[in-house]
Amino acid sequence: MTIWVGTSGYSYPDWVGPFYPEGTRSQRMLAYYSQHFPLVELNFTFYRPPTPEMLVRRADQVPAGFQFVVKVPRSISHEERPDDLPLFRRAAEELRRRGRLLGLLCQLPQASHHDRRRLDWLDRLGAELRDCRLAVEFRHRSWARPELPAWLAERGLDLVAVDAPAIAQLYPSGLVQSTGRVYVRLHSRKAGNWYLSDRERYEYDYDDAALGEWVEGVLRTAGRTQEALLLFNNCHHGHAPANARRLMSLFQNAGATVVAPFAAPPPAPVQRGLFDEMGG
Repeated sequence: MTIWVGTSGYSYPDWVGPFYPEGTRSQRMLAYYSQHFPLVELNFTFYRPPTPEMLVRRADQVPAGFQFVVKVPRSISHEERPDDLPLFRRAAEELRRRGRLLGLLCQLPQASHHDRRRLDWLDRLGAELRDCRLAVEFRHRSWARPELPAWLAERGLDLVAVDAPAIAQLYPSGLVQSTGRVYVRLHSRKAGNWYLSDRERYEYDYDDAALGEWVEGVLRTAGRTQEALLLFNNCHHGHAPANARRLMSLFQNAGATVVAPFAAPPPAPVQRGLFDEMGG
């Protein structure tokens, strides 16, 4: 089993200092990020369908081998508008053609409950985006059904496992899968913040005990899993990259095969002594 670890998005001003060097501008963030992680979820695509050119510009900033997961626009996942599907598919297929697309992520809102209409919509998305490997994240508990993984597997859809607060109406946390790929998104365990702003919802720092639960759980699936993707969405104050780095270390310590960054990180600054500064 191959382990991929990264974060959900990369362009956050409050990562400057905790993760990005001071003074890093947004245009330089992806190139720096790719020196530390082998993949990223693109979140900006959620707000409007990307063009092929937008995604190619991102691909040109990272080394060969680096992979993207592209989030499905909310006009498709939330509003179920078919008109945006052709442009989104063309953009995703351009990344796939370049060997840079690990998959797509369709995150349904909590307001999307399990019913016939939404099953039909997922069926259509699975057919139209089949070549790009679509994963589905559910937010409402009504989707926690024993028959769901098999239904998704028949359509080639990956079921996303989540780490989220224990709230009655939320899709429950825990390791689930529908195919030979495990896909985990780690959000937060702070129930009191979940229905506040996005910034407060995802303000969370995972400790080693919580991360260790996922290491053990993922490794237990080794007999039926070819690869596992673990993405951190606790995206404020630099928690996501810090937790992602730590998770990579925990998997490596457990003897797992973890995909390394495809570019070397920048060298650490050299501490110069007094006589070096004087030229002695």
